[in-house]
Amino acid sequence: MNGFFDFWEGLSCKKRGFLFIAAGMLCLAGCLLLLIFTESIFSTVLLYFSLGFNIIGLYILMWVKDRRDKNDKK
Repeated sequence: MNGFFDFWEGLSCKKRGFLFIAAGMLCLAGCLLLLIFTESIFSTVLLYFSLGFNIIGLYILMWVKDRRDKNDKK
């Protein structure tokens, strides 16, 4: 478990954002597969997870961009 936390702390904010977006896309793909091939309620859960991961990832990326733009103006 400590290895995971060391890996996570070593990532830059931009890479963390892309990791959240990748996880969101993976959940969205799983959701679509479940919707197409089954009638599972778990597809709705995966849809909410994908939306959450994508929103968090986009927020991180926009925060990094905003912070970079503010530093460029100084």
